[in-house]
Amino acid sequence: MNPAEVVKQRMQMYNSPYSSVLQCLRLVYKTEGVPAFYRSYTTQLTMNIPFQSIHFMVYEFAQKITNKDGKYNPSAHMVSGALAGAIAAAITTPLDVCKTLLNTQQGGQTTGLVQAVKTVYRLGGAAGYFRGIQARVMFQMPSTAICWSTYEFFKYFLSQNKFDDVRLVSPSTVLAETEPTMKSESATPSTSEKMTLKPRELPAMSGAGLYGSISFNTMHTADTHFNNRRKDSGILDMSHT
Repeated sequence: MNPAEVVKQRMQMYNSPYSSVLQCLRLVYKTEGVPAFYRSYTTQLTMNIPFQSIHFMVYEFAQKITNKDGKYNPSAHMVSGALAGAIAAAITTPLDVCKTLLNTQQGGQTTGLVQAVKTVYRLGGAAGYFRGIQARVMFQMPSTAICWSTYEFFKYFLSQNKFDDVRLVSPSTVLAETEPTMKSESATPSTSEKMTLKPRELPAMSGAGLYGSISFNTMHTADTHFNNRRKDSGILDMSHT
């Protein structure tokens, strides 16, 4: 995202010579080359690491105060997120000022974080490190509030909508009638004796889930009345062996 940050800040400059994103990309590449898009890369990393660390710690701390029960509470998530973003943004403003200096300079005299720190102090003194702090805080507060509110909402939504209702109702009726071949009427059928299956309609299976139900009515392939049943039936029949 570093090149996008360079283009955004150059177009936000006072009296910016760039009229579009593509023009800015072309001119920066033509006059300063690819390194211009990554001149603030180390500064960006140096800023993002403490920003995110402070951001998460403050949010968790604020949640213990505004949401002691630990339940889904949109107002508490929004307030905690806004507070976390504001504090993290205020503390890391000096690094953001140095990053902006590296991104918006057009000569390339300042090439690193250490030089940027020296340049900012030389041009604006100690107060120069906190120029734009109000705008940065105002930008980060709604950003982090929306971020955490969205995250907590989907975490709550997914945890409350488990797919427990998806099930398959298995057949519970006899699938076929049997005619055991026995030596005598009183003899009991043995497991090794032949079993003749009569063609019979299989029971319907219903898969009921979140989006309705699906029913299948299958027929044995040996059923001589299959064609007639299929014509008379108003449901979809499938051949099943």
